[in-house]
Amino acid sequence: MARSAAPDEPPVGPDRRGKAELVPAGPVDLGGRCEIMPGTPLPALDSAGGAAYAARLSRDRKTETFAIVTDRPVPARIEVMSVFRTVENPNIMRLMDWGTVDWTPDGRRRFVLVFERPGGRRAMQDLSETREPLPDDQIIRTIMPSLLFALREMNARGFTCGAIRPTNLFLKDPASSALTIGDCLSTPVGYGQPVLVETIERGMAQPSGRGPGTIGDDLYALGVTLLTLYLGRNPLADLDDEAVLKLKMDRGTYPALTSQVRLPQSLVEPLRGLMTDDPRQRWSLSDLDLWLQGRRLSPKQPQIPRRGARPFEFQGEELMHCRALARGLARHSAAAAALIERGDVEKWVRRSVGDETRAEAMQSAISSASAGGRGASQEDKLVTRVSIALDPPAPIRYRGISVLPDGLGPALAEAIWQNASVQPFAEFVIAQFPHFWVNCQPDFKPEYVPMVQAFDGYRALLEHIGLGFGVERIVYELCPACPCLSPQLRDHYVLTPAELLSALDQIAQKPNRGRDPVDRHVIGFITTHHKKLNDRLLAPLSNPHDPARRMIAMLTILADVQNRFGPARLPNLCGWLVSLMEPVFKRFKNRETREKIKAEVTQVARDGVLDGLVRIVDNIDAIRADDKGFLTAMRQYEGLTRQIERLRQQGADRTGAADGMGRQVAAVVTSIIAGLTMVSTVIYMLRLS
Repeated sequence: MARSAAPDEPPVGPDRRGKAELVPAGPVDLGGRCEIMPGTPLPALDSAGGAAYAARLSRDRKTETFAIVTDRPVPARIEVMSVFRTVENPNIMRLMDWGTVDWTPDGRRRFVLVFERPGGRRAMQDLSETREPLPDDQIIRTIMPSLLFALREMNARGFTCGAIRPTNLFLKDPASSALTIGDCLSTPVGYGQPVLVETIERGMAQPSGRGPGTIGDDLYALGVTLLTLYLGRNPLADLDDEAVLKLKMDRGTYPALTSQVRLPQSLVEPLRGLMTDDPRQRWSLSDLDLWLQGRRLSPKQPQIPRRGARPFEFQGEELMHCRALARGLARHSAAAAALIERGDVEKWVRRSVGDETRAEAMQSAISSASAGGRGASQEDKLVTRVSIALDPPAPIRYRGISVLPDGLGPALAEAIWQNASVQPFAEFVIAQFPHFWVNCQPDFKPEYVPMVQAFDGYRALLEHIGLGFGVERIVYELCPACPCLSPQLRDHYVLTPAELLSALDQIAQKPNRGRDPVDRHVIGFITTHHKKLNDRLLAPLSNPHDPARRMIAMLTILADVQNRFGPARLPNLCGWLVSLMEPVFKRFKNRETREKIKAEVTQVARDGVLDGLVRIVDNIDAIRADDKGFLTAMRQYEGLTRQIERLRQQGADRTGAADGMGRQVAAVVTSIIAGLTMVSTVIYMLRLS
């Protein structure tokens, strides 16, 4: 009998890396506003996002608080915390504070959330337990109105809860039957939800890829939660997640969860309305409110999927409807692609199911998938598009990914954090699966337009291979609350550009620091959070043939970030950058200038202001003066070279003239000597005669 882990059991985060935690002597400080006690864990308050510890507010000692120290590979819902903190609702656990702390037990910075401590225990400790059932009268008169009030409050503030489940409800105090919704902020929406309380579509998606959801998803979870509380047990406790999903798909949620139980008539109508699988037919906040006021609504009939006249046999299974077929095909892409290309799937949809609309959508999927020609992943792309056409509301399933389009960001962040391959995510965007998913939806929603436009922009970013683009950029565009996932910064939980520079300044002191302060994630994080950054600085970063320009571009970007976001001093980071500036120094041709620049840079680096370094090494006047001096020196060199050559030529000419004159003198002397010799000979001969 298989069962998924309860979401609120003490977490064993995948990022703990096997480190043994040592309990420190003192508390951990949260910005001087709160103290967290690592030596006082509170396992009864553990959350889907991490373990709970005792906490104490600095200015309010009367309020009992506790902290959730996150350790999951997904970001918390930081974007809604400011709004959530303003909620004053007795049925919602009150958020007191949040932020990053130096978590001394494992020597890392972690994100923490501080909540007001509930007075009572959980409604259910675990979905596998059996507890005393709650009477229907208590559910209708107390629990249902209070949870409806909480959901209405959240919906009015523009966000969903995503954490309605029996194990995340707490008694306000031991003597009261009123319930309070627990932590719904430490993980993305739906991350900690068991498949039991998620809609079929969201249950098919991986927990990190379920997206922000809607109020309808919360109401569905409310219906399942109320049923579980009434029964005092999980109605499908003997089934694992896969079996729960299959049962829901085959029979519908309400029949699947209630077929083996007897419900009082007072609960049948609201539970059926809340657990309707069709979101268009599911009860809204107004519907539930009207019912609580005494107005009876028309009963909702269970939505049974359209079944085929005969099953489609695939991989040893007999699949009776399009949703089950789409899910089966996505799991076995290679075998599925052959059946799709042969036309077996389309024939079954047309002849057995009799659904011409889906058959036409399949044709569109096949033609659009083959438009780019056959490639290494063409079979996977074909199966993904056909699966979307067969089951439009379902998540997009591609090469192990199963996400709703607006849940891609946290899923990508999770993959990067776990060092998994990100290539499928890049192909996911480039193949324009979200566009095809939107085109296949039966109902158009206004929010689809900005989503499609955003994915067009992400696709353009993926087409560039330089720093500041690619997957390392779009993860922060898709998920703005994600900390910087650079390997050298993961222990620092960097959320802002200022925190990024502070973390790099700390890393600069370590002997095992990397060669370079920036990598693809650092630049991707900066470009996402610093929208006014000059994009022209990104091109030199990816040019290995000009290390000087690359270094100056890096320095300029970091200096701009420091000027706009702080901190004021970064002496260690400045020193790190100075150690990498040899290519920059070589730009200066004059040896004395080069040594002078080095001395100035070393001196300014002690002040910790990056802009000061930029002004020295990228000083246009100094560079021009050096170039001018070099040009002057070159001209002087050329002039001296020509003068030497001319002197050499003149010397050669004088030597030649001397040789000619010598030959002439020698010839004259020789002639005179010859003449004298001849005269002497003649005189001598005359004397003899």
